[in-house]
Amino acid sequence: MKKLFLLGLVTILFAACQNQPQRYFADSTEINTLKAGITAYEAGDWDKWKSHFADTAKVFVNSPDPLTIEKRAEGLKAMTEAMSSYGFNRDKEYIEMVLDKDDETWVYYWAMHKGTLAANNKKLAIPVHLAVQFVDGKIVEEHVYFDATQMNKEMATLSSMTDLDKKIHTQIDTLIDSFTNKQDFSVLGDLLADNHIRYLNDDKVAAGQTELQSSMTPYFTGFPDFNIEILHKSTIVDNAIFVHWKLTGTNNGEFAGSPATGKKVDVNGLSRLHFNEEGKLHTEHIHFDRLQLMEQLGKTLN
Repeated sequence: MKKLFLLGLVTILFAACQNQPQRYFADSTEINTLKAGITAYEAGDWDKWKSHFADTAKVFVNSPDPLTIEKRAEGLKAMTEAMSSYGFNRDKEYIEMVLDKDDETWVYYWAMHKGTLAANNKKLAIPVHLAVQFVDGKIVEEHVYFDATQMNKEMATLSSMTDLDKKIHTQIDTLIDSFTNKQDFSVLGDLLADNHIRYLNDDKVAAGQTELQSSMTPYFTGFPDFNIEILHKSTIVDNAIFVHWKLTGTNNGEFAGSPATGKKVDVNGLSRLHFNEEGKLHTEHIHFDRLQLMEQLGKTLN
């Protein structure tokens, strides 16, 4: 009789447990809504981002004081405009939905946010945690937690830059992104000083717009996908800056008097760029191992 009683008690407890509502979810409409909001943020689509929030939603960013959606959007827009790239590491994100003891619906998100400041190419990697409450499919409350020390330090540095320093960084982006990578010769007029000179491994290779264009044409022809990636920029001192970069490309055209090889190249280099008081590029000293480049194309000294 005792065994039957215990068996019945266990059965009742098991049934009670089975009747408990589900509290944790790996997939849900709310999870998909939060992911869509993150995608809109990464795309800079602020109207789409705001559409996931209730009109009266409150956002708390490392603070007990709430922001309206409009104020939060203004802050995010200002931050992302200072970056050349940004977004979450989606390969290592963690997300779940929970119904708490008060039956409130919360979605929790953890991921590494990575960004590159446009002005100095400084890379930031910051862990971020979101706690987001939903009501009727809309976000009514969002709590954002992250260590802002590194970002605040870099933003303070940028805010202390002179207008000329800021223009120099913009000119470098034009030199690399527009002229070198997109092969847009039209930008050279506003980019170069009248007395511009380029040195390659201490040899003078170009003076002025026409010669610079001519000196780069063999590279653009030999490597149609010619690309320079900035790895690091130094501090600007006396209008001069050092830029560490990487050259990549595929030899699909004639180069250095030889037919295309189809081989890929990957070479690092260093440039010292000096600008005049108008923010125009005056002198370039470019250094990279040309022998390494030719060896990657299958050439040797013999």
